[in-house]
Amino acid sequence: MGSYAESKLPIVEFNEKNLIPGTKSWESTSHLVRLALEKYGCFIAVQKKITSEMHDAMFKSAMPLYGLPTESKMKLECNFLGSGYGSNYPKMPLCEYFGIENGASIQGTKTFASLMWPEGNDHFWHGAMDEYMLPYTRWS
Repeated sequence: MGSYAESKLPIVEFNEKNLIPGTKSWESTSHLVRLALEKYGCFIAVQKKITSEMHDAMFKSAMPLYGLPTESKMKLECNFLGSGYGSNYPKMPLCEYFGIENGASIQGTKTFASLMWPEGNDHFWHGAMDEYMLPYTRWS
């Protein structure tokens, strides 16, 4: 009879120091993220400034996006590595991602929302830029 090895996902804490590109802290965190993605395909991200209310609001606003038909999601074409829509990988069958070009900008989010919802969905892009998210878009 076989046994199951306990597997723990890596936990990566993001903070003011390791979000500054080019610093030793950023390089170390980037390396940890890369290793986690190569080994597990994901990691647990921790950012102490993100409240449980913000976390819940982000997941709630993402539900309509992931509920769209696959044909709609596939409209997001890949213009550079890490962008576009991806899903159904053999090693990660439940993984889905959207790499949104300029996603931290209002215009990038509006462009993405109009592609996913041609009939309109102002709530999606507006919600992404509300008071919860603006303080966290310093990398845009």
